[in-house]
Amino acid sequence: MTIKERQEREAHDRENPWRPMDTAPRGTGLICDLLFDDMVGHFATEALQYFLDVDGRWYQIEPPRRIYEQPMNWRPSYVRMRPERRRIVKQRSNAL
Repeated sequence: MTIKERQEREAHDRENPWRPMDTAPRGTGLICDLLFDDMVGHFATEALQYFLDVDGRWYQIEPPRRIYEQPMNWRPSYVRMRPERRRIVKQRSNAL
């Protein structure tokens, strides 16, 4: 990672801070980034996007799958998915 890339990433993190899980909007179709934790430490899944369904389940958009791991924090991408697209992602994640 170059210095410029690191600075851009830090600027993005300042503008879009990680938020606690209890503030995640259910059923709105808001596309989010998730932060996970494992034995090594915290990690964000680069280039993967998620949404929180009405029933409180997280779904990964591409490739479609339901998330069973418990994320630590979330941050919005400020883009929303239409209900039809969310339904398609949920159907494809259940088919796998």
